[in-house]
Amino acid sequence: MEWLTVTLALYARVFRRAGVLIIRNWQVLASVFVYTGLMTGAALLGSMLGLLGGLLVTLVWASCVGSFLFLVEAMVRTGRASLEDFRRSFGAYLWDVVGVLFVFWVVSLVLGPLLAGTPNGALFALILNLAIFVFFNAVPELIYLGHFTALQLLRESYVFIGENWVEWFPPTLLLGLAILVAAGLPIGGVLVWLRLALVALVAYFAMVVRGLLFLELHGSTRRARAFRHRTRGWG
Repeated sequence: MEWLTVTLALYARVFRRAGVLIIRNWQVLASVFVYTGLMTGAALLGSMLGLLGGLLVTLVWASCVGSFLFLVEAMVRTGRASLEDFRRSFGAYLWDVVGVLFVFWVVSLVLGPLLAGTPNGALFALILNLAIFVFFNAVPELIYLGHFTALQLLRESYVFIGENWVEWFPPTLLLGLAILVAAGLPIGGVLVWLRLALVALVAYFAMVVRGLLFLELHGSTRRARAFRHRTRGWG
């Protein structure tokens, strides 16, 4: 089947490129230790500040996520993430992340009481969360590769997943499982930092793979990818 051959070649190309980028930018792994320290400190301080503390934790979390995406973008777009990129990263996508979180918060605020009051509320909530995971799975890539408003991000992700879900989810789920396995390794004591470094490595690799795969799939069609594969011998 030509589609399978083309898709496997696409995966091989994307995984090889991501591996090269991670090796070239190995120093970005240190950023995860910074994020961990910032979020831990924010959580400790936020626990003493009540409602204001919750806002602080959200902003710090969103800032760290935005920084992470900024570094992934630097690798995907230019092949290199520098210390200067890290310094500039924290405010880059802060409000994009906050905007998406706000939309999901409003949805949960509206639907939460409705689902809780129905006999099958837990099942409906599970279905809703699954739908959010599926249709809005490409939001991280659209934040740094698309630059849309919060609602546009959700719409564009829905369209992208609808067109490319067959190619998108196999590596996405495989890499997500790899992150969970790395995070669940039974390592304690001082070696817990080794586990965190491993999680950082797998997470960055996974997100670079996703970014490269997104660029390959977005705005393309299966027929166009098959044609390029035949004429240029991609993969």
